[in-house]
Amino acid sequence: MKNFYFDICAIPIYLMILHVYFTRKMTKFRSFKMFLIMDITSLLCAIFDILMEFVVNPVPLTQTEVILGTIISFSYKLLRNAGLAIYLVFIFSITKTENRISSLRSRLLLWGPNILVVILLIQNFFTGNVFSVTAAQGYQRGPLLNVLYGVALLYLVEGIVYCTICRKYLETNKWYALISVYILTALAVFTQFLIPQLMVEMFSTAIGLLMVMMIVMRPEETVDSAIGIQTFKTFRNDLHNLTLTKEKATLTVIHIPQAENNRNYLGDENYSTFISQITENMEKYLDTLNHDYQIYFEHPDNIYLIFGSNSKNVEEALDSCLRMTRIYLKQNDKKEIWFDPQICLIRYPEDIGDETEIINLCHRFTVFGGRNQKVFRASEIVSSRDFSIQNNIDEILERAINDEELKMYYQPIFSVRENIFHSAEALARIIDRDYGAISPNVFIPAAERSGTIIPLGEKIIDQVFRFISQHELQDLNVSYIEINLSVAQLLQYDLPDVIQRLQKKYNIDPSMINFEITESLLDSMSYVMDANIKKLSEMGYCFSLDDYGVGYSNIQRLRKLPLSMIKIDKSMVDDIFTEDGGVIIKNTVRMMQGINKKLIMEGAETKETVDMLSSLSCEYIQGFYFSKPLPENEFISFLQQNNDPSKPKLYS
Repeated sequence: MKNFYFDICAIPIYLMILHVYFTRKMTKFRSFKMFLIMDITSLLCAIFDILMEFVVNPVPLTQTEVILGTIISFSYKLLRNAGLAIYLVFIFSITKTENRISSLRSRLLLWGPNILVVILLIQNFFTGNVFSVTAAQGYQRGPLLNVLYGVALLYLVEGIVYCTICRKYLETNKWYALISVYILTALAVFTQFLIPQLMVEMFSTAIGLLMVMMIVMRPEETVDSAIGIQTFKTFRNDLHNLTLTKEKATLTVIHIPQAENNRNYLGDENYSTFISQITENMEKYLDTLNHDYQIYFEHPDNIYLIFGSNSKNVEEALDSCLRMTRIYLKQNDKKEIWFDPQICLIRYPEDIGDETEIINLCHRFTVFGGRNQKVFRASEIVSSRDFSIQNNIDEILERAINDEELKMYYQPIFSVRENIFHSAEALARIIDRDYGAISPNVFIPAAERSGTIIPLGEKIIDQVFRFISQHELQDLNVSYIEINLSVAQLLQYDLPDVIQRLQKKYNIDPSMINFEITESLLDSMSYVMDANIKKLSEMGYCFSLDDYGVGYSNIQRLRKLPLSMIKIDKSMVDDIFTEDGGVIIKNTVRMMQGINKKLIMEGAETKETVDMLSSLSCEYIQGFYFSKPLPENEFISFLQQNNDPSKPKLYS
């Protein structure tokens, strides 16, 4: 009897793989299905291998044992050769190159050898020329058995060659894992050829499949177990392979507005259930239409779909699918969360052919339309100036930092009591050689995402310090310039050292600078931020809080921080003539004066607003009524013409 203990050891490995895939709901994805079929096929082969040894040994055999042995051997050989073909299809699926086996010719080349095996095994029942099981001799090899080995060798060579061809579609460790199945199988077959009694083939295959599961499939990375669909990382990998193959596809992004608020309201577990309900209903509907698609989720708010080139009328199908999903949620969701998504349709490669541009559009498409727009089409977006800026923003930022394309503008701040423009806020602008003026609403968030906010922030401080050093601003009655500091800057341990270096470089008096921090920053205040603010305060720099009224500042925190001024956000100032807004402004002024904080009212655009703010004893007012932000030379000219305290009040 042969040594079948390796087969016995292989069975728990196959069963473990099955357990992982069923418990993590991975069986509905195409590549996982192929891998699962391969695993089940190999498991059955290992079982048949063991059973065969018990049935055909020892001889002589009964008639029942002869029939059973023939069926088992037939099943083993059929499944073993089919498994190699299935594994090759799995590689096509993993590399997203299924289009290469879509034609009749390619399918015949793929399945033709396996069809030959089926024919040979069926005719073997009548001829016994592949194998035979007899009562007297038990299992015997036939002359055509080598054809089966030849077919197996063919699939093995095809697989290794195709893995080599597709090397660019795979990470190095994943490529090694995929090809290891072939290498281990080949070594096992060669071992069994030399030592027929040692049954190691199915064990080696089990080890190879386990490596593939752990390195290639990686359930913890590939599928979100809480929701049961593929992750954004998987989407990026599939998109990468799609751009390599240049296969046509339709990509869809479904953005869920207010997702973060919904998650906070529902809690993580219920929010995952909510997303799961959405995706399951979408899958059910799309499956009825026989669409070729893959679905993915990126926390907290984006669902992605990749439709194959054979999918037709994707927009109509998606519209119906989402409408039915909304109806289902309305009928079954007791939390009353309304599902009203925004959708972006991207035809690849007609609309966009670059992987990075696609990802950028997926994350930012909502900024290229109106607030109430629900359907976006990449074909209408990609030709716009805004999209071009978004795609090249990193290059634009680099030029701004290195090529003097960052310009500082200054908006005067009026002192009601002194009747002069007492100070000014420094505002960065990029005037790009290719795109012209670029809004801070575009380049500041981009700089924060990319990390260039640190060198950009230092460049801003450098330019403001240089400007102050070149002009006697105090002779023009300007006491200080305000500079905005970002969260990223305040998190830098060496921020005080950077500012001190620039201070010495330009011989700046710290009293000429007032650093602004935003109200939202207080929510994420850390030890490093707190220490930097205190250190800079000790160096003589003042701080003010910007955008007060946007968030929910704790008054005790405001009192304890070294803040000399509070800037009231424009949104509060705009409501000053409403009943509630007027009460809020009056109480805010009284409260801030009670804790000895000076107030700057932002966004004053009319004489009526300025008069009202002045009547409330608001000392400093900033807004377009007085002046828009001005370039350096224009700002100096403005001060020279308008900053004489003896002149009548400018707003009277």
